[in-house]
Amino acid sequence: MRIAFCGKGGSGKSTFSTLFARYLANLGEPVLVVDGDINQHLGQALGFSENETKSLPCLGKDPKVLNEFVQGSNPRILSSSHITETTPAGNGSGIIWFGGQNPVFETYQIERDGIRFMSVGSHRDEDIGATCFHTFTGAFGTFLNHLIDGPGEYVIGDMCAGADPFASCSLSTRFDAVFLVTEPTLKSTGVYDQCRKYGDPFGVKIFVIGNKVEDKADEAFIREHVGDALIGCFRNSKFIRNIEKGERQDISELEPENLDLLAEIKTITDGLTRDWKKYREVGIHFHKQAAKSWGNDLLKTDLLKQIDPDFRQEDLLSNKLQAA
Repeated sequence: MRIAFCGKGGSGKSTFSTLFARYLANLGEPVLVVDGDINQHLGQALGFSENETKSLPCLGKDPKVLNEFVQGSNPRILSSSHITETTPAGNGSGIIWFGGQNPVFETYQIERDGIRFMSVGSHRDEDIGATCFHTFTGAFGTFLNHLIDGPGEYVIGDMCAGADPFASCSLSTRFDAVFLVTEPTLKSTGVYDQCRKYGDPFGVKIFVIGNKVEDKADEAFIREHVGDALIGCFRNSKFIRNIEKGERQDISELEPENLDLLAEIKTITDGLTRDWKKYREVGIHFHKQAAKSWGNDLLKTDLLKQIDPDFRQEDLLSNKLQAA
């Protein structure tokens, strides 16, 4: 299952991405974390060294391997340079199986303590002023459109701040659930309103986590603005303060009430079922929109021809499960 942590800048998205990944790994669950934020700090928060994260090829900065792999032998993709963030998988496409071996994972992934990690990357010095961050997050969309993950396989996306994953790209629709980290402030609850506005038409499931909550009044404030979307609140945490000081602690040492919230996130995630047909339909909607608004003109080709009406991810998944 795929979940994204979103929210206002500084709300705690990366903190929750880190905590939940460590919680799942501690349970022995397979987990892949992708840093999709413009501030690329998640790798080090997960325990990887600065040298490891700096030397790791990134999906967005170096997409050549990704694009060539997903192109595969799909006759509808004329060139790997025609792969966009909305390009749908089709017959002949290179499929990224969550638990499989492939050039994508071999190139972009590192692993430690049961946590697999990749990142989209961010601006080099020469990129500043010359390109926007969507150049990097676009590769995340490409990856997700060609990924087949099943129940009990967890993909965590630490997303860019604000409503951007909902408004300016289709990334939010590539996840089974979005957990919106919300502080007890009007600016933070306002992000929830924006995300609902952009996500509701496409069935994006949004759950709210209260963060930096000091008392019942803070919790009541968040609930007043988001209603039943609030699934729980993360309380003041000495565990987090120690981590931010550079101390390494086992996730089991997290405060019991905060561990309970992580367990609730897992329960919600495990209770979801992906509708592959709807997933495909929404993806094609955005691909058509991108093709007509900018893609065809930029790439000098008809991107609508990339749509394969006979392709079904669920058929591939069913065949694999039966073969196992």
